[in-house]
Amino acid sequence: MEILFIGKDWKFKKALKEELFKHIDYNSIKYIDTFDIEFKPAQETLIVTNKKTYPLVARILANLTNQQLVVKDDFLIPEHAKYTKNSFLIDYFYPINVILLEDKVPEIFIITPEYESINIFKFDKDTAMMFLEPIFNAHKLNYTVIENEGGFVEIITETLEDIVKKEILNVLPTVVFGNLFEHIVNNLPPKKITFAESCTGGLIASSLTKISGSSNCFDGSVVTYANRIKHEWLGVEETTLEKYGAVSEQTVKEMLLGAIEISKADYALAISGIAGPTGGTPSKPVGTVFIGVADRKTLKVEEFHFKGDRNYIQYQAMMNAIRMFINFSGLYSKIP
Repeated sequence: MEILFIGKDWKFKKALKEELFKHIDYNSIKYIDTFDIEFKPAQETLIVTNKKTYPLVARILANLTNQQLVVKDDFLIPEHAKYTKNSFLIDYFYPINVILLEDKVPEIFIITPEYESINIFKFDKDTAMMFLEPIFNAHKLNYTVIENEGGFVEIITETLEDIVKKEILNVLPTVVFGNLFEHIVNNLPPKKITFAESCTGGLIASSLTKISGSSNCFDGSVVTYANRIKHEWLGVEETTLEKYGAVSEQTVKEMLLGAIEISKADYALAISGIAGPTGGTPSKPVGTVFIGVADRKTLKVEEFHFKGDRNYIQYQAMMNAIRMFINFSGLYSKIP
């Protein structure tokens, strides 16, 4: 077995081999700065990641094995992988086991986080790289480009100095550095946001409130799953629900207006869709989702057709909602 540590600056105490690998028969340990689509194992492999490097590894392995990503316990894995807590097993030429060492890492580890995300909005991958490659090359930065489930370009790279961020924002102003929910929490106040969720069942609110300080931009939201609750809580007209259905542009528009009204927030996101595996129709198959964003003057609704299992459809809906909000509000990163 080969053991691969993905990322830079892994530092170990002497007890590493005795404590971590005393039950593993391995013949080599390697430390890989970046993980890319050229990966092809020569033997059974154990891949060790941290919170920064895990999403990249999972996405690339899913891509290499032609699989969708699904969500298990807030953990993205390839759909056919065998999952246990904080790890999954996948076959790609040879068995590959991927493990995630979270914040509470074993005492024998000292991990220095070294990666961050560059989230690029309103530019496709080729256009974005035309601007960014000269910057990455000039600063000798390793990077991997992926297409995020939310419909934007995400680049995983080494931690960026302010001078590099400034160069990036000078050529691509519609960028957010780091975690999108943290960015909203850190930059939206004093304005507030609320959510009216149906098929996502509170997923957006849950993800936002995992971030410390979220109360500064979030007072509350509603999960209006049944039509009766959409009508009674958000004021969606019964005639709208009867004529167009709960999964429709018209219903989401009224959900947005109701959410703004009852919360008094500055912005609202609303989602209604069919996450499956049942409930689809020929005109509205499973994966049909309407997502809307509004402030107190304007609103916008988009229709989507997602693929994957129930949890992955919900995850894609959430990430597309966040993309729409950031574009709608112009809440991009500012030049340092």
